[in-house]
Amino acid sequence: MINQCLCESKTAKLCCPGDEKLRNEWLFSLENEHEPLRQTSKEIAKKLKLLSNSNRLEILLMLEQREHCMDEIARKLNSKKPAISYHLSLLKKHGMVCVKKRSRFTFYSLSHSGKKAIAAFEMI
Repeated sequence: MINQCLCESKTAKLCCPGDEKLRNEWLFSLENEHEPLRQTSKEIAKKLKLLSNSNRLEILLMLEQREHCMDEIARKLNSKKPAISYHLSLLKKHGMVCVKKRSRFTFYSLSHSGKKAIAAFEMI
């Protein structure tokens, strides 16, 4: 009995080899070929989860206009500083914001990655 490919590929011999050894090599190469896509999808899912919070999105939009200190962000969001600190630390951890210290104040600005994230959402 000949193993026939069930897909409609014109390159069926290449996509579904009947020989067991060739098939195992083919399956191994498929896994290796797909691994970068798997990693990219996980990174995108992490960023989408990060940006699924409206406060974090609002912070990014504020920082798109200009840099802010935590007091300004907390006042504009009508939120407490510990909550804002939490959101900012997550955004910083994922490379969405840049931090600059001046005197006793810390100012936050949008990073290149943060600009790209906002641009991506504006396209939707």
